[in-house]
Amino acid sequence: MASYNEIGYDILEIINNNNISDDEDVSLEQVFYHLAIQRNAWMEKTYNKSGRSIPRHMIQDLGCLELEEVDAADCCDIQVGCTMLRTKKKLPQFLSLHGGEVITRVGPVHKLQAPYTYTSQARAILTSFEKYGSKVVQAFLLNEHMTLVIKDPSMQMLTHINVAGVIADPKDALAFRCDDGESCFSYDEQYPIPIGMLGYIKDQILNQFGVAAQFAKDESNNAKDDITA
Repeated sequence: MASYNEIGYDILEIINNNNISDDEDVSLEQVFYHLAIQRNAWMEKTYNKSGRSIPRHMIQDLGCLELEEVDAADCCDIQVGCTMLRTKKKLPQFLSLHGGEVITRVGPVHKLQAPYTYTSQARAILTSFEKYGSKVVQAFLLNEHMTLVIKDPSMQMLTHINVAGVIADPKDALAFRCDDGESCFSYDEQYPIPIGMLGYIKDQILNQFGVAAQFAKDESNNAKDDITA
């Protein structure tokens, strides 16, 4: 499987070898930007249908996220005297499909414990007043923070949660630490996309930079610099 760096440098070398413009220098960051855009476009086209499940290797875990207690008004200068728990860090943007953001888990840091209920803000508040809703931790996104509605007193001292999902730009996970203390993303680890789609996505990116996609073919489908004409 190909890493972020392998894919990015391979595309950049193809662009540079084809001298698309004497006046324009294409950077690796530009390639990475278009890689994320094309990945999202392909995923929206492929998985924005009922019954389609997203492969496990496309899901990224954001590790243990610290919580903070804030006023429920969520304003700089207004307080309503009621508090709520939310992640200290803002979360990265997640891929959005017909069912909303692709967030696959919000739950305890203990991965063998049942996850919380991830839902909309309105539904979380309504459910918390239902007969059995007070026993369930409701979670929703508010201003890029994962926010919790907790009615059970035994859960209100919660300090950390875990969140996982399909991040729109995988490298945004760099700012988060996973179980081993390392970043939740590495440029040298497998890029979260099916290997069979790399050829299509590379062609789309090359077209963006004015390089004819049919000029070369990666026969081994490994995203490395061993292409043949």
